Amino acid sequence: MRTLKSEFGSKPTTGKIVIWNEAKGFGWVDSGDQKLFFHSREFAGRAFAVGQQLSYMVGSDKKGRPCARSPEGAAPERISVSAWTLLIALMVVPVMGLTHLPVPWWWPTVQAIALSAATYRLYSYDKRQAVRGGWRVPETSLHLAEIAGGWPGAFLAQRRLRHKCSKGRYLAIYWCIIVLHQLAGLDFVLDHRLSGDLWNMMGEVKVFEG
Repeated sequence: MRTLKSEFGSKPTTGKIVIWNEAKGFGWVDSGDQKLFFHSREFAGRAFAVGQQLSYMVGSDKKGRPCARSPEGAAPERISVSAWTLLIALMVVPVMGLTHLPVPWWWPTVQAIALSAATYRLYSYDKRQAVRGGWRVPETSLHLAEIAGGWPGAFLAQRRLRHKCSKGRYLAIYWCIIVLHQLAGLDFVLDHRLSGDLWNMMGEVKVFEG
């Protein structure tokens, strides 16, 4: 197997907090070799004060700037109401499509929930491995889990774990997967008229070329 380069430093570093802004929840830590910015949300349940020793990993923020990150990974974030609203809206058509399957409604529902839970756990494991500098889950595997039906779990993981949420190419593929699920759900709702029209169109093109 091949390791993917971690976004974090390989070993924890200890430094002294030289600046701390209690009101805004951020400060600067100095290890003697370098001074790094850190935010309290990266260190769950910790109290900070100037002069205090802090163990951290050297990482980077969303803009690629170096900063101090927790060795255990950032504390999970609360998912906003707008994010929940968007997820529910995105699930309407696929769920309607599931009700048109020739099987009892509960079977695809249970399967979809299980796939989302499994995908969320894959994201969580990959995030922990990124923090530790260990073996990573290939992005292809994450996308396959999303295609299989785990894309809602990936949606929640990206926002709660702050993982894979700033990689443009990865997110472009992820949203293409969501669009495919929307089209598939709509096709089931329309009794396969979309796929039927596409199939007929392809046949007409072959006849024309022949």
